[in-house]
Amino acid sequence: MRRPLVGLVVALLALSGCASDSSGTSGAASGPTTAPSSPTKTLTLAPPSPRQLSGTLTAELQQSSRDVALGRFQVWITNGLEHDISPKRIVYHDVQLSRPVIGGRLRQIPSGSYRGFTLDLIEPDCSAERAEATVSVTFGEQTETIPVDDETGVVERWSHERCDEIAIARIAKLEWTPGIKIEGTGTDAIAMFRLTATPTGKGGSITVDTVGGTPLFTSADGDFWTVGRTVEGSGPPVTMQLPAQPARCDAHAFGSATGGTTFFVNITIHGTGEAARKAQIRLAMSPAVTAETFAYAAEACQWEE
Repeated sequence: MRRPLVGLVVALLALSGCASDSSGTSGAASGPTTAPSSPTKTLTLAPPSPRQLSGTLTAELQQSSRDVALGRFQVWITNGLEHDISPKRIVYHDVQLSRPVIGGRLRQIPSGSYRGFTLDLIEPDCSAERAEATVSVTFGEQTETIPVDDETGVVERWSHERCDEIAIARIAKLEWTPGIKIEGTGTDAIAMFRLTATPTGKGGSITVDTVGGTPLFTSADGDFWTVGRTVEGSGPPVTMQLPAQPARCDAHAFGSATGGTTFFVNITIHGTGEAARKAQIRLAMSPAVTAETFAYAAEACQWEE
């Protein structure tokens, strides 16, 4: 009964002996064996290349989705000087805006690094055309004024959109109104969003062409709403019913989606004595109307209470 165990031990000893032979040692092991020494290679790392500095300050505009939601943008300043700077005042100048804008979140900019400083989106000058913008940075006892790169047209987009809003508001006030009706039940329920235009009594007219969906809500008939309703500036109020459904049903999205009830509305503006022109504006729902849409989503998505 013990023969297989003995055979196993013998086999293991044989393997151990083979390993000893292959390591270059001979005979029975009378002491510890050592592996033959080999020369060790030493790698010498090249010293890091010196930091390349421009010797100047540079600036560019950026705007994240959070910035959009907060009604702001940012100027990012890169410090290419040999020393750190601590801005005491930052002022952005742009002819497309009605006045200079004071920068916020002032803090040190280390040499060779960059920092973003917040700027409020103020009212534009609708008569101005895009031109080179500058930012003045005061640090220490000096003030430097440098050009600002706006590669994505942050201010220009804001100016066009806000000026379109102003032109539309002269003719009619657009808003999402409460009193959403639900057609059907459960997962088949459709909400009738209410987009109301209240004329100002002045000349001109607008045509609501289409309305785009959001990350949370979309048209029950497709990817967007085709409306095609014209509102006269001197005519009666017009309420447009837009059949809607949830674009998604994961509950966490409704708690975290930025702009989930802010819709892009595409409009044709027919101003008095002006050629018709296309415009696109963002139109956000009020907290009260948003609450109605979320209550509808809870039913359509069958969330458990």
